[in-house]
Amino acid sequence: MDEFIQEGKYASHETLKGYAYSWQTLSLLMQEVITNGMYVPEFLPDENQPVLLVVIKEATVLKAKSLHSEAPEVLLSIASHTGESVRDDDNGYYADYWRLAAGTIKLIDCAEDAVFWLPLPAAETWEPYRFSGYGSPFDTLSAPLPVFQHLAFALKPDQTSPDLGTTIYLKSTI
Repeated sequence: MDEFIQEGKYASHETLKGYAYSWQTLSLLMQEVITNGMYVPEFLPDENQPVLLVVIKEATVLKAKSLHSEAPEVLLSIASHTGESVRDDDNGYYADYWRLAAGTIKLIDCAEDAVFWLPLPAAETWEPYRFSGYGSPFDTLSAPLPVFQHLAFALKPDQTSPDLGTTIYLKSTI
């Protein structure tokens, strides 16, 4: 019986350490998004220009004060603005169409969600990064720049740099 308790305790400790590291990394990333990100709807990238899109769903003070019971959903995606926007000042509705991957366009409400974008680093800025945390380690790319330094980008076999549809992982020591 004691062996099972100790095994459960160890597993709980390791899981909580993983949560703590991930939350810490996400907190640093959010601070850097505030400082370095371009706020939508104030700024939009050029149409069809791939950018790092950061969306914090339902970003409200109430949600921030309820983190202990419900963490916000964070979308990290390489996306491009389609050039289509909805701006309704009378009803406070602001939304934009973003292409997240080939054939995938999403309407994102920038009045309800906190929406930011950052230009992608230049090709020579990307660095190899050995990502671990989901089974066997594998090769990804990262960049030593604000926000990007906390992320690992897993390329598809035909990619040389991150683009639409690239899988993004949060770099945190687990």
